[in-house]
Amino acid sequence: MEMTSFIFITLLFFYIVYVFFLDEDKDLLERRLMRFSQPKADFKPETESNKIDIRQAFAELLKPLIAGSLKKGKQKTLKQLLLEAGYPSEDEEVFKFMAYKIFFAVFGLILGLLIAVFSKLSIDVVLMLCLITPFTCYVMPDFRLKRIIKNRSDEITYNLPDALDLLTVCVEAGLGLDAALTKVSQEQTRTSPILAKELGRVSKDIQAGIFRQDAFRNLVNRNNVPDLKTFVALLIQTDKLGTSIGQSLRTYSDTIRTKRRQRVETLAQQASVKMVIPLILFILPVIMLVLLGPAFMNLIKGIKGAAF
Repeated sequence: MEMTSFIFITLLFFYIVYVFFLDEDKDLLERRLMRFSQPKADFKPETESNKIDIRQAFAELLKPLIAGSLKKGKQKTLKQLLLEAGYPSEDEEVFKFMAYKIFFAVFGLILGLLIAVFSKLSIDVVLMLCLITPFTCYVMPDFRLKRIIKNRSDEITYNLPDALDLLTVCVEAGLGLDAALTKVSQEQTRTSPILAKELGRVSKDIQAGIFRQDAFRNLVNRNNVPDLKTFVALLIQTDKLGTSIGQSLRTYSDTIRTKRRQRVETLAQQASVKMVIPLILFILPVIMLVLLGPAFMNLIKGIKGAAF
């Protein structure tokens, strides 16, 4: 009975932490529908910010400890993850993120102790609960960060063909590449705020005096998207060789649009295979119960009648 209570309390704890603290990112389709349901005048691009202000105080308190104990390799990895997630990636932000994780670990320990006290569990279950909950709360921000990165990558991959089509039209209409990037970023603000922000940042970097190739390389460093890497490599090569940007963009736009269609077809083909497991586990037993239940009840009644 105690083990059942322990499992139930642990699952309930994880669900509360996930829903109220970590589940802030919506599905790609849901985000697109929410954007288009808003009036254009009231629309504001999505910004990703951390809403827990107590992290700032934790960062200031734990900054010396974190700065002394955090390894250079780990710090570099966290910087890259924060950069790919769209957050600032300075040392201060790394310390704040680590303080965020420590805050969650302390929160999990306190909540685990409270649950253990009020549930009257045995000492073994209490120790297990006090070990599992802080560790889980400590690693949950990492999972959330990686999920944000995946959501950004999926959105950029999905909307990149449309942006390239618009960029090709702008270039062939006579605009320069820099002006075309600015125009595409403005037009994509409602469809894909993440991609629009990244393209707009590239345009601003070029206007600020950064070399075009360096601005494109910075774009790739901020977003680990294979299609975007290929697009940047194409632009850099075209700029070096002096070939026609419009023709190169049109060819690559057709290629990447075909790749998007192939991805959708692959997912559609996988759907039937993925449906087998819920069909076998949930639907097939119910069908068997409905079909064979009456016959089984009649069989039991016949056996009882024959026995008496």
